[in-house]
Amino acid sequence: MLTNCNEKVAKFIFDSSKMSTLTRYSYNYNSGKLTSSKETVYMVMLGQVVDTIVTLTNYEYDSKGLLRKELAKTGHNDNPSLHLFDYNANDSLIREMTISSEKDTTSLREYKYFPDGKKMVFRRDLVFHHDARQDFLKQMQNKRFDTTYYKIEYNYVDNLCKSSKEFNKKNNLTKIVEYAYEKGRIQSSTHISLINGMEVTDKVQYFDYSKSELHPDYYSLALNKDTIEYSKNHFFNHSISTKTDVFEYGKVVNRTFFENGKRIGYIGIFKAMNFKTVESYSYFENGDLKETKSYHEEIKNTL
Repeated sequence: MLTNCNEKVAKFIFDSSKMSTLTRYSYNYNSGKLTSSKETVYMVMLGQVVDTIVTLTNYEYDSKGLLRKELAKTGHNDNPSLHLFDYNANDSLIREMTISSEKDTTSLREYKYFPDGKKMVFRRDLVFHHDARQDFLKQMQNKRFDTTYYKIEYNYVDNLCKSSKEFNKKNNLTKIVEYAYEKGRIQSSTHISLINGMEVTDKVQYFDYSKSELHPDYYSLALNKDTIEYSKNHFFNHSISTKTDVFEYGKVVNRTFFENGKRIGYIGIFKAMNFKTVESYSYFENGDLKETKSYHEEIKNTL
């Protein structure tokens, strides 16, 4: 029987009696470099473990000490999934790729470096095709996949990104984001979608740095001035303590709890589906993730 008491860290409370998933992590290092890790996921029902999934990951480095490959094996699958990394002449990451144990390239990311740092310029993902009208088990037995794809171009003026443009796999422009600055900081971003060649403004996002330079609050307005989303940060002794994010006109509410700069708890409320998810995180002394716990339940009250 697993613990069934409430765990309180700062303002975050996790009810272990409701826990449905417990994940534990362990790590091996050699000369300061991570060489392998183990992730053990326990499925919990009524306080008892009903299933266990173990993933072992090995890490490979080149002669410069740059991480080149992650090989992960889950359960009794003899074929590992691969996460591959490529670097430029300055040893900066420019590409990463994930290949599943079935040898499918499930994700690809490419990066370039700009005056304000690294940005993704290409992304392709292979995702499971789910049809709500079809039987889920049959779909799992005969999996189909969809490919999502986009590339992004950035326009800089005086070392400031003034706009970005997103293109689909047919190289058609689908989205534009325009940025406005004050004293070198982004004050607003205008998000525009292109539909049948016409520009439609989705939202305008405004940023507030009054509480923090690194963690600004923001809110987004639709053209009719309705609030679409917002994000608010709270601080204790100059360190972030909680972060509240509201999306989809208030239909989704996420609150993240921090301690000493690390995330220690999360509550997500999904009003359309009338449920919430709760997650708890703990760490080893060196900062590595030690344990995560989670559960889901019907909504009884809001945050």
